[in-house]
Amino acid sequence: MLKIVSLDDHIALACAGLKADACVLINRARIECQSHRLTVEDPVTVEYITCYIAGLQQKYTQCGGVRPFGLPTLITDPSGTFSAWKANATGRNSNSMREFHEKNYKETSGQETIKLSIRALLEVVESGGKNIEVAVMIKEGLRQLEEAEIDAVVVEIRDNPHQTRYPYELINI
Repeated sequence: MLKIVSLDDHIALACAGLKADACVLINRARIECQSHRLTVEDPVTVEYITCYIAGLQQKYTQCGGVRPFGLPTLITDPSGTFSAWKANATGRNSNSMREFHEKNYKETSGQETIKLSIRALLEVVESGGKNIEVAVMIKEGLRQLEEAEIDAVVVEIRDNPHQTRYPYELINI
């Protein structure tokens, strides 16, 4: 199962943690996106689906007989709280990633954004592009980068070790 998935044509979700919990949460969120589109005749907003997912996660922390979801997402943390951000990370070593983004943040777009994100991931991942997953939200929907594309960026970063700052802009994942 991928850790970055599309919920709707214009919204993606990145998660870390228990895969079974992720499947349940993703399926519920996708159904809510479809129901909203059928009922209101408009796609969901990021705020709406974030509140829905946060409410669902919070409900599971308070109800008897069920256990809380064991996964943080880039939208919410496991308790169901959420906040806005320009650069964030979730999962193991997420604090190191956040610190890297805080030091190197600068608004831009395109390939430089991808380079910064991969450079941040290389700070905590040892095996290069093999264990890195990158997705970019474009007009046509969510585009998952192929391993070869990621490897090419990794080689470019490793060939230019003196370049320490890459501009960054939010990649909707």
